[in-house]
Amino acid sequence: MLEYTPMSNTLDEILNDCLDNADFEEQNSVVKAKRFVTAATKYLLLTPAQQSTEGTSLTMSVHQIENLLVRARDYIQAKDTSGNTGVGTRFLSGRNDFRW
Repeated sequence: MLEYTPMSNTLDEILNDCLDNADFEEQNSVVKAKRFVTAATKYLLLTPAQQSTEGTSLTMSVHQIENLLVRARDYIQAKDTSGNTGVGTRFLSGRNDFRW
């Protein structure tokens, strides 16, 4: 069972969480991949793609973070054996040899 660890909420803390868990593949860790997904999602929510102030501008590449999110989700789907990978529904019908 996963131990609950509260995630950070400031941008610096979220970025640190991303960096701390970005090695999920090297560490072969589903837990780190899940933590990375959470932190990266928060990062994307809190970081504007572009910002400017008094003549200076900064453009962030959210595309790279989105690509890493896809990789982490694919990794979780392939490696997670805990059974907590998602919710599914199975519909029984005559085609599945279902009988009353």
